[in-house]
Parts: sequence; structure tokens; C-alpha cells
Amino acid sequence: SRGSCPAVPQVLRSCTEFVEQHGVVDGIYRLSGVASNIQRLRQEFEAQRCPELQRDVYLQDVHCVSSLCKAYCRELPNPLLTYQLYDKFA
Repeated sequence: SRGSCPAVPQVLRSCTEFVEQHGVVDGIYRLSGVASNIQRLRQEFEAQRCPELQRDVYLQDVHCVSSLCKAYCRELPNPLLTYQLYDKFA
């Protein structure tokens, strides 16, 4: 048990593991993937809990996986550096 710490969402766990295995390249979180690949991957995560990331489309565009990670974090209702703790971070 992690106490009050929630589990890491499947989309973040899957994408970060994939990036660690296949995407250790310069600019992996700086460069964007192909928009249609990002959208396809997002839809796959919404339709099924854990899509097959080993498909060629994702292996050939590892930046789409890191882009989905970034999009997920940007769209959180409360940012990773939470509003409640913002003053402590600043």
C-alpha cells in the first residue's frame, strides 16, 4: 500500500516505460510526435486499458508516446506541482 499516494495512471506508466526502453534519444520530451499518431494513441488508451506500444507506428515515432505523456500532464485538473504547494515550490 502507498498510503494516501494514488497509483500512477496506466497511460503514464506505459508511456514512460516505453520511452525508457525505446526513446532514449536527444529531445525525447522536447520534440513533438506526429499529431495523427498522438491522437491514435490517445484513442487506444481511452478504448482499452493498455494498447500495444510495440507496433511499428509507435516504434518509428517514439516522440508521439512522449508527446502523449506531456499532454496528459498538461491536462490534469491540478498540476503536478499542485496549486496548494505552489508557494513552497516557488
